Amino acid sequence: MTEQNERIRPSANDLLNDPNRVTVSVSQASNILGIAKSTAHSAYKSTGFLMAGVPVLRIGKRCVVSIAHLRAALGFPDPT
Repeated sequence: MTEQNERIRPSANDLLNDPNRVTVSVSQASNILGIAKSTAHSAYKSTGFLMAGVPVLRIGKRCVVSIAHLRAALGFPDPT
């Protein structure tokens, strides 16, 4: 791959601490939680939640997770 085509994926810490980010994908949320993508998608499909207090929101065809809910469930303070 060339340098132009390489994507830099933000770390879980970067995603949680970005004050401009409101939501993440289910796959990114699974990375933050340290679980497999398949486990996250399975939990969402069976319960509508990734874990207690972390609902998955369906917007059109996309499924997203609120960063605020993730921070609260993990005990992280809101970034300033």
